[in-house]
Amino acid sequence: MPLYEKKYEYQEIHVNTLEDINEIIADYNSFYNLPRPGISATDDPTVYLQTFFRGQSDESWKIRASIQGVKERENEILANFDLMNDGNPFDLIAYVQHYRTGTRFIDFTTDKDVALYFACSENMDRDGALFMWCYAPHKAEWYTASVLAEVAQIKNDSKMSVQELSELMLKKYPKIKDAFKETIELNTAIVSFLDHGFMAVPPETAKESNLRLKRQSGCFYVCGVEFVRPLEGMARISSHAGYNMFYPHSVQIPKGLRNGNALVKIVICKELKEEILEYLEKKGITKEYLLPD
Repeated sequence: MPLYEKKYEYQEIHVNTLEDINEIIADYNSFYNLPRPGISATDDPTVYLQTFFRGQSDESWKIRASIQGVKERENEILANFDLMNDGNPFDLIAYVQHYRTGTRFIDFTTDKDVALYFACSENMDRDGALFMWCYAPHKAEWYTASVLAEVAQIKNDSKMSVQELSELMLKKYPKIKDAFKETIELNTAIVSFLDHGFMAVPPETAKESNLRLKRQSGCFYVCGVEFVRPLEGMARISSHAGYNMFYPHSVQIPKGLRNGNALVKIVICKELKEEILEYLEKKGITKEYLLPD
């Protein structure tokens, strides 16, 4: 019986050898024909449907955003962050992570070996986990980061409307008018990426200025927020998008990262961790390499 079953459903697979892991990854990529253009056909490989990896040293842990485990909020760090000069999500991410605070970002990598390191480098008395998830990433744009920064800085915990956020953005960032001709277009865009969240892969310029990001082949899933939809089924219709209400400081992990049909969890037995770390060290993948000062 093959380790990876070629069907569209969540799978949890226990392995005992490195060869098993490599075989599962190859079968997964073959089944989904990855990488390839997503639903929106494009010649830009940075937004191709592709495999993303995440390593966790204790397989019992759920995939979660770091802000869910701390009391400190993003708004305490982002109060003075300025995105007026063509900022992008990775300027924002680097800035927030510099302060080691909780964020709504979930770390991923496009390099399986990097994920394997984080799955095996700690909790040596526990089985680790390597997650695989195929997703079409979002192309980093400055207005996306500006919206995230504004949401993080909202001090009131009560719900607000998308229209209110759009009006706030248009007033503070006049440049947004260059990207959206009408407020209803901005409303629709905000609902789109705050509702489901998105995967963001850094441009090469961001990697060059962030050695850790470059060496880890790092990327991030930006979690969405909790919405209250008074108009069920019409959340994405431009004329109604602004009426949608959401809770700014909520964090929604997408269903796909809980037990989605494209998610695979490879459980690595604790006895295999040392062997994998030795294998990775020979390839130059060590703590000192991945986590430079």
